Amino acid sequence: MKSREKKLNGDTLNRLILIVLLVAEVLIFSLLSPYFLTVKNIFAIGLNISVLGIVAIGQTLCILTADFDLSVGGTACFTGIMFGFFTVNAGLPVVVSLLLAMVVACAVGLINGLLITKMHINAFITTMATNFMLGGLVQLVSGGQAILCRDSAYTFLGQTKIPGINAPLPMLIFIILYIIMAYVLKNTVFGRHIYCIGGNVEAARIAGINNTRVKNLTYMLSGAFAGFAGIILSSRMAAAQISVGSTYGMESIAGTVLGGTILAGGKGNIYGTLVGILITGILSNGLTMLGLSQAWRDIATGLLLIFAIIMQNVTKNIGK
Repeated sequence: MKSREKKLNGDTLNRLILIVLLVAEVLIFSLLSPYFLTVKNIFAIGLNISVLGIVAIGQTLCILTADFDLSVGGTACFTGIMFGFFTVNAGLPVVVSLLLAMVVACAVGLINGLLITKMHINAFITTMATNFMLGGLVQLVSGGQAILCRDSAYTFLGQTKIPGINAPLPMLIFIILYIIMAYVLKNTVFGRHIYCIGGNVEAARIAGINNTRVKNLTYMLSGAFAGFAGIILSSRMAAAQISVGSTYGMESIAGTVLGGTILAGGKGNIYGTLVGILITGILSNGLTMLGLSQAWRDIATGLLLIFAIIMQNVTKNIGK
């Protein structure tokens, strides 16, 4: 009982530090800039983190199983390109193009899963190789050029504002997806199996859990979330760009780990990832408002990630 209380205190401390860090960011940037806490900027933060935040959902699922997915950036970019290609080059209706692009994204994720579970190739090698190949496919399909489309149906997901509050639709989608996936992880058999596999894959197998099926589905979902994020970004920009998403792999891992999901798997939750993405998104926005370059924003994000790892080690020791 005493050990359990210590572990609970360690987890609570982890969450408390995250909340304090988030509040500190808001207070500091609001004091340094009078424009930071304006409704316009709050919606700008929500819009900017929505795409990476959706990518991070799939990344969280993979890390909870003690793996990760470095191909999410390539998947997002390639799916966005396919969305534009199906709509503009093939002349298909936007809804059909969206569904076909999502099939492509799910297929990429499933291929990753099968290579990892059936061929027993390391997740790092598999997803990194997939990311390289997707980069090449983007160039081949697009011809090295962005695919432009200003059709209102094409830009609906990315550019629509919610009536009454004028909030961007991607921000609402982002919040809804987090609520749904938090429920799935906490209250469904699939969610419990993900935690079991991440905690002890051999024990999960002995318990009768189909590790292969769960991991394949996890990677397929990772591909789906990354692909959907790429579609939203393409819709928002009214163009399928060939150079987006290159940093999504590491950024989504950073947000997930910062949110308390451990790389060893089996511990973490989707709400922690939400807080982690908010922290990195607010940091980037605040430093931009202060006129600092992308270089300083990258340095600050790297320092945050190191801080997250140290914090995890400290809370882990408290729990022992």
